[in-house]
Amino acid sequence: MGYQHSKFWFGLTLAMFILPAQAQYYYNDLIALKQWERKVQTYRKEQVVLIQETAILPTGEKQTDYKQSCTLSRGGDTLNKIRSTSEFDIKTTYVFNPAGALESETEIQPGMYTQIAYKRDEKGNVVRIENTHQDSLVDFKDHEIHVWSYDIKNHPTQLWRIVEQIDGRFDTTMIRFIVDTNGLVTEEQTYKKKTLTSFIYYYYDEKGNLTDVVRYNEKWKRLLPDQLFEYDDAGNIIQRMQLTGSRDVSYLIWRYGFGKNGLLTEEALFNNKKEHTGSIRYSYRTRTP
Repeated sequence: MGYQHSKFWFGLTLAMFILPAQAQYYYNDLIALKQWERKVQTYRKEQVVLIQETAILPTGEKQTDYKQSCTLSRGGDTLNKIRSTSEFDIKTTYVFNPAGALESETEIQPGMYTQIAYKRDEKGNVVRIENTHQDSLVDFKDHEIHVWSYDIKNHPTQLWRIVEQIDGRFDTTMIRFIVDTNGLVTEEQTYKKKTLTSFIYYYYDEKGNLTDVVRYNEKWKRLLPDQLFEYDDAGNIIQRMQLTGSRDVSYLIWRYGFGKNGLLTEEALFNNKKEHTGSIRYSYRTRTP
């Protein structure tokens, strides 16, 4: 495919912040979901009950208008997040099953309501994701369903993306997945009316960790990585790079730091010139015996 890129190495110990990415259904629906569940499993293991975030400006000063905290229930089955702005609060509730798998997430803010429900088969595979978003301020409703299929070895093979239109009809897109001999998805193919319209490539390191998400960039007329990941020995993501929509081929860079207990302590954002633009620091309260 002629895809080549340079690896960027920094001496900072870092793990994971997720932004929505265009398409990348395998990454967004399955990989990012597992990463989030792994984070919450660490909370449960360390008996965390409260996570507080502090925003730090490049000058080292605290950003006073940023407030976000999370509380985890005693049984670890519910996590409540509150993000406060100068105008209103945004409340998100995550519900997990006894095995630590996410069952639903609900976000509420003035005039808006979003719920994502996850359904799994008896093997724990995600087979259905249903996303409902309502905006009463503009009388808008968005309804999208993802239906996943797997082979006998539990490797994803196909996804149906079903979007409800304003007129009540449904628009359907089919996505197929190519799996290598190790069971890793290496290619994601999107079809519209039986015609291949786009594709994404996934690359991994020798441990099976996802390192590169690559697509053909129409603007630059070549394959370019949308996202790049680096890991520490424990499998935590310590650096994430994402292609920007700027005129040049440039990336935003997130670096992540962890404590010995595996809890995220800090994430720092750098621009395409590798200039530090801000950080989020995390503090935790654990359950007393």
